[in-house]
Amino acid sequence: MSLPLERLQAKFAEALTDPLRAQEITADIAGRDARTLDRLALYRGNVHAAWEKALANAYPVVRALVGEDFLGGLARAYGRAHPSTSGDLNRFGAHFADFVRDFEHTRALSYLGDVAALEWAVHRACYAADSFGLTRDRIAVLPPADLLAARFELHPACACLESPFPVASIWLAHQPNATLALPDDLARREFALVVRPGWRVEVLASSAGEIAALKHLQAGADMECAIGAALEVEPQFNFARALVRWLDHAILVDLHNGVLGTVCGSA
Repeated sequence: MSLPLERLQAKFAEALTDPLRAQEITADIAGRDARTLDRLALYRGNVHAAWEKALANAYPVVRALVGEDFLGGLARAYGRAHPSTSGDLNRFGAHFADFVRDFEHTRALSYLGDVAALEWAVHRACYAADSFGLTRDRIAVLPPADLLAARFELHPACACLESPFPVASIWLAHQPNATLALPDDLARREFALVVRPGWRVEVLASSAGEIAALKHLQAGADMECAIGAALEVEPQFNFARALVRWLDHAILVDLHNGVLGTVCGSA
């Protein structure tokens, strides 16, 4: 008795990710012959190649750190653990950082999961929605009290990361024409800021204060609260310098309360 089409398709998909399931489906495929298993293996190889290409595209630094062959093995294990649920393979690696942290063959590489997390933030930033960053001139019209009371939004590409490992330095050392060498000490805490001021994603070395401030802004806090959070973890935090950096890298893009539009409109 032939299987319903839906069940047959499900078994076919299982056979593509697990060679041991291939034998189970051969009896249900119409027109089967001795080459059925070979054909399934060909399909499976194409699926594995797509997984590997998708991860290599999203995680080039991880690939450089572990090597092409090892990444291929990681891709197959990851694909079986986290099958793609979207027709867009750009989303395929969403769980890769957590997978790398827990996978038995990469658990000893304690820094690798955080490197992967940074790379996924970079990957997401590439495909984030466009938004126009606020300029110095537009912020300059705000009286100090209004600036402190303002609630800003961050650019959709912006991401804040902190790690007990020097992930920003590792990422920067693997970029084309890099002038920064790989860090000698992996037991060094770093903060990283992912931005996209134009069409190109950048990773900036950051600090505890800057990350705290931006996370508070992202959560809807006003600027005064964000500055207080920054000073709490970094007493030397320089707000004026940070604000210029945020504007120059298109990190601040909007105001929740509309104060800026009101001030500019009345100017």
